[in-house]
Amino acid sequence: MTASSALLSLNEVLFHLARAGAGAGAPVGICEEFAAAASWLAFIRMDPARAALPALDALARGQSSGDLVIREGRIACREGRMVSAIFAGPVIMDRLSMEPAEPVTLQVDEVDVPLLLAGAAAASGSGHVRLVMHAGAGTVIDVSGGKVAVKGGATCGRAAVTIVTNAPGTAVADCGPLHVIDEGRKAALEHGIAVDSTAWSGILAYYYKTLVPSTERSRNTGAGPADGT
Repeated sequence: MTASSALLSLNEVLFHLARAGAGAGAPVGICEEFAAAASWLAFIRMDPARAALPALDALARGQSSGDLVIREGRIACREGRMVSAIFAGPVIMDRLSMEPAEPVTLQVDEVDVPLLLAGAAAASGSGHVRLVMHAGAGTVIDVSGGKVAVKGGATCGRAAVTIVTNAPGTAVADCGPLHVIDEGRKAALEHGIAVDSTAWSGILAYYYKTLVPSTERSRNTGAGPADGT
């Protein structure tokens, strides 16, 4: 952990990210899935805050949208904007979980934070998931049997994504150095998650939007300390 990072518990990260999603304008029903997908990145030694904040910003500023069209294996945004990973993640998880043992290919148009789709795909229960991010030199993330490999420079930048599950002849070891999810989760639970302090402050700003401002009446009825106490 560096001077510019904060150490948080897994529960703190999940709690605040879920409410930050609502503060950015996402429906409450998908915010917990967004929080889980972002927190999953901590299990493979990535910062969930640095991935989550750009997705929150893009949605709140109207740069990305959850008005999605899903047709013939393609996920796109109806309005011509970027696909919001906050919305696309649950769609991908549901689609892949319908046929967890079958080969499936999904094409996702330019998405604001493609890294967030990795956690959603991993939660689908598919035997093997490969995500290919079509930006720069490309990034490949393989998830299989509780192990994850990342090849290429994994960034939070926008990119189109191809998701392939259970393709014949592929193995997670083909991709890059392995991370074991159970070990990463155990480390997060026992030692906490280090997040970038600046990114976390941005996330808290969205979280604070979900709080109801206190009044003198609410404080006097027990919602907070009354004046003079």
